[in-house]
Amino acid sequence: MRKINFIFQEFLKFFLIFLLTFVWIRYFIHKLLLATLISLIVTTILYIILYFLTRKRKNKENLKIKEKEEAENIFLTLACNSKRADFFYKLASKKHENIKKFKDYLIINHEDGTKTLLYYDLNFNTLNIPTFIEIYNKIKHKAEKAVILCYAYDKQVKTFANNFDMKFLIFDRFETYQRLYKFYDTYPEIKEKYKKDKLLTFKDFVAYSFNKKRAKGYLISAMLLVLSALFVRTTIYYCITATILIVFAIISQFNHIFNFKEPEEVL
Repeated sequence: MRKINFIFQEFLKFFLIFLLTFVWIRYFIHKLLLATLISLIVTTILYIILYFLTRKRKNKENLKIKEKEEAENIFLTLACNSKRADFFYKLASKKHENIKKFKDYLIINHEDGTKTLLYYDLNFNTLNIPTFIEIYNKIKHKAEKAVILCYAYDKQVKTFANNFDMKFLIFDRFETYQRLYKFYDTYPEIKEKYKKDKLLTFKDFVAYSFNKKRAKGYLISAMLLVLSALFVRTTIYYCITATILIVFAIISQFNHIFNFKEPEEVL
């Protein structure tokens, strides 16, 4: 099923590029067969270039709006839960057996003799260098790797953490959702929730406009304009409109912001 879906997505991508190319070539070349042939050649070249440019692109860990809301509510729930250590123990137990639980962190003992420390800093302050030092001083156990979960962090903290022998991974609430909860398919029961703001932001409007569900409408509208080129002489306004619709269809179908490299194992 994945292969079929991949083939369909790539065919759709090729077809959209062809439509975009055909709109403009047809405007300058009035012979249908010649315009179609040139469009296929140009499309093939563009598709190959696009394929090699995007093949090495790393998938960014973008969360959907719903997932971001869940990440916020999960952090709020755990921050209000005095037994938060039990949840993280349950999560770590998905992959590991030898786990020791302490007040603010877990120690995971691996079969190869190495250790991973999971520290949960569940307050709503931004993790900065002084706070990082406080956490470091609280850790009474040696480990090869330490994962620190927090609400948010200053960028310079990660650079500063490289000064220590222990390898540090620092995740904010959204990265924690992606790298831990989602990866291990373990979520706490959400008992506390933020009240939703009913006012739509510009970002919400863009997310709605370029959602994958909108791609079909843009594509049908563009195809109707392209088909009309077979019977009537095209104009510059027709080309511009068709181009915009096809671009909107491409963005809606293939963007990863509003519609994610499989994460590596953290613990």
